Amino acid sequence: MTRRTSTTGIVLLVALSLTGCSQIAAIAPVGGDRLAEVRFAGIDVLVDADIQILEAPVCTEAADATVTCAGSTVDGDTITVASPGSDPDTLTVTTGDTSVYEGSLHAALEKAMGG
Repeated sequence: MTRRTSTTGIVLLVALSLTGCSQIAAIAPVGGDRLAEVRFAGIDVLVDADIQILEAPVCTEAADATVTCAGSTVDGDTITVASPGSDPDTLTVTTGDTSVYEGSLHAALEKAMGG
């Protein structure tokens, strides 16, 4: 009986730790650079629009400082988040062919902070 309880406990612990992996990957650090700001603003916009995220956007920054991010929704749509290097306060968020947000990156961050 003790061995069965121990095995069940270990299986439960492993399952819980694996479930948390994708959630841990999306946790925002305190502070951050432009890449992080674009990523978290995009995630904030998606959450505010009640869009369920399957794969949190992963971002890259080009030589011209343009940041682009890609992820996916639970419905299978591609998430695209972009902010051009030529206008760093501009943020565009789309899911599939649908525009979710076009506007100020900092306004999106401030809205998520309750400001």
